[in-house]
Amino acid sequence: MGGAEYAVALFIALGIVAAGAIRMAMLHVRLRTLEEQAITDPLTGAFNRRHLDASLASAIARQNRTGERASLLLFDVDCFKAINDALGHAAGDRVLKALVALASHRARKIDAVFRTGGEEFAVLLSGARFKDALLVAENLRALVADAPLVDGQAVSISVGVCELREGQSVHEWFDEADAALYRAKRGGRNRVAGRHAVCARVVTEPPLNLTATR
Repeated sequence: MGGAEYAVALFIALGIVAAGAIRMAMLHVRLRTLEEQAITDPLTGAFNRRHLDASLASAIARQNRTGERASLLLFDVDCFKAINDALGHAAGDRVLKALVALASHRARKIDAVFRTGGEEFAVLLSGARFKDALLVAENLRALVADAPLVDGQAVSISVGVCELREGQSVHEWFDEADAALYRAKRGGRNRVAGRHAVCARVVTEPPLNLTATR
């Protein structure tokens, strides 16, 4: 094979390798997109309930392995049906997306925001004690109450807070936070509630700085 023929063959071979590399890169991008779609709520961009369950299981495993704390916030929009009825479902969707944007902006990189269904959401706070989680919940409640999320309609949230306890399963942890959420609802809405009581306002000390790492 002459020099020119060798150069042509080498060029063709390099082209084949490059084309294969491009196809592999495109495949990886496609796979990442599909993985993100599988764990993401399409309306709000928050993680979905399936990913919440997996994340809670991971937090439990970390606690069993290292003793790392974690707390779960569950919150939903008070009287959300009234917003849809008065302003329409498009306005309701805007409220849900704005809530996720607000919660995500205030969260740290090690935390995660989830949509568990309808107007219900969760925030997983890694390394957070119950006391810290109460302060975060109150900070979020106050931010939502003060934010102009939709014209002509006040928006508030009720929040349930639960720190992971040793030996709890995913369902036990979630159910305890859910019970705290309904305790906040029964306490008058626009409230934060923990395991045993409703906290109308939690302002004994400044909230955690959740914006520095986002």
